[in-house]
Amino acid sequence: MNNKDVGFIVSIVPFREHDAMVHFLGYEYGLIRMILPGYYRAKSKQGRLGLEFSKVQYRFNFQEHKLNRIIGGESINAYLQVRQNLDWLMYMSLVSELTVRCFDFDSHHLFYQWFENCIESNNLEVHCIKYLAFIIQTQGFTPDVEGCVMCGSTNVNAFSIEHGGYVCATHAQHTIKTTKSLMIALLGIFSNRDVDAYLETINRYDLLKILVEYLEFHGDYKFNSWKLISDV
Repeated sequence: MNNKDVGFIVSIVPFREHDAMVHFLGYEYGLIRMILPGYYRAKSKQGRLGLEFSKVQYRFNFQEHKLNRIIGGESINAYLQVRQNLDWLMYMSLVSELTVRCFDFDSHHLFYQWFENCIESNNLEVHCIKYLAFIIQTQGFTPDVEGCVMCGSTNVNAFSIEHGGYVCATHAQHTIKTTKSLMIALLGIFSNRDVDAYLETINRYDLLKILVEYLEFHGDYKFNSWKLISDV
């Protein structure tokens, strides 16, 4: 019996001689690895089913804990109107790597919704910020933004990645002072306030940098896609 699922091609890499291995984020099955046979053959007709960062429907015979082979399917949305944009491709690479490295099967519908929100967003940078905050909270190391994480003082002037939250002047001796706009943004994000409009007014790259480095430090990750973004 064929199974069907609608979802997103999160990543695709060569597998053996002519096949491809796809990380597929499905609405029903979550994040699974699948084999797309013959994708790299000359004149392959599978091109529409292997376009990274696209929405597809796959047919397959699902077997748990095994590599599932894609039998067929159809492309739903290739996002052709934005995929020529280099910034979009770089930030979708970050979204892809975050999804593959940090995916939690217990929250797979939330990960699906966040990936969909990112890929369909008119402001991918803002959604990357919110996605990172979601992952940080899901993994259980939400920073303390209510006061100094060391002494509880409300007179804070920096965000410490190492200590996991705001710090006061006394405990920020080796921390570069964080701008007021970034402090406000971090407070809003991690106290679940609506910060979309505010994020449009600040330096979002600096905020992304803090969040990525925080997740890398506390989750013991290293995200190659972020290195690419930061090097451009």
